[in-house]
Amino acid sequence: MNDSAMAESYFSFYIDEGIFSVPVKYVKEVFDYETITPIPNALPYLKGVMNVRGSVVSIIDFRILFGFKKETSLEGTQVIILEVAQKNDKPVQIGIISDRVDIVSHLKIIQAESKDYGILEGQSHFVSAVARRGKNFILILNPEIILQFIETDVDRDAAGKERMLQNKSGK
Repeated sequence: MNDSAMAESYFSFYIDEGIFSVPVKYVKEVFDYETITPIPNALPYLKGVMNVRGSVVSIIDFRILFGFKKETSLEGTQVIILEVAQKNDKPVQIGIISDRVDIVSHLKIIQAESKDYGILEGQSHFVSAVARRGKNFILILNPEIILQFIETDVDRDAAGKERMLQNKSGK
């Protein structure tokens, strides 16, 4: 492990009882949940969009994306605005819903024995590393991989809905 991985600061937050982190360089701001505009027929974890300083930002409920909770109230949650760089394009902002935010700190990466981390099967690739703080394990997420997954999932969902409409119209 190189020294730069040890020196990086991480922003930690809770989803259900799990502690997750992202490198602090992705975090633009955090605020208490406010009303969002729902997107009709969206994937369950895409809660809607919100105006954040003049930009339309998609809001993702990580509690649902990671399989922790079914539909629950968003009251009392926090929205973390992440900015994720895109190749040959401007950065994308996404808002993630967390049950509560924790702290910014340096984390020591540890060797993990398991690769599933207790989240939905097939989504362990969202986790780039595991750290430990006291008795707690912290899953460090890779926002770029998560954004790629969401974009692919949305495209796949839209294509499926298009095929379904074509089949219904007999074309």
